[in-house]
Amino acid sequence: MGRNQSQSAESVWRDRLARFRKSKLTVAEFCRQEGVSDPSFYQWRKRLDQGQVKSKQVQRSSAPKAGQPPFVPVRVPPSAFAEVEFPNGVRIRVPATNVEALRAAIQAGNELFQEAT
Repeated sequence: MGRNQSQSAESVWRDRLARFRKSKLTVAEFCRQEGVSDPSFYQWRKRLDQGQVKSKQVQRSSAPKAGQPPFVPVRVPPSAFAEVEFPNGVRIRVPATNVEALRAAIQAGNELFQEAT
């Protein structure tokens, strides 16, 4: 389906969903009256509701409020585990923030690798 057809279908469904909200009908009754299937109704309602949420989020986040910097610092926590994989397939997982455990895992993995060869 081309972009114009998609936009046209979206427009039709936006109008249809607006009519549904104003009606006192159940979804099944409304769909029968409109000549569309219930699954199509639910699919379009979900799609368009998600689109509205996304556009609201973009609007809220795109313009900084007066006195706020345009970017907010973000802290990304380290991953929970570090994983060391050796050529023989041995994998060792340890807490990523525990340097001693990581060092011990590498040494143990190295010993296992040396014994296997």
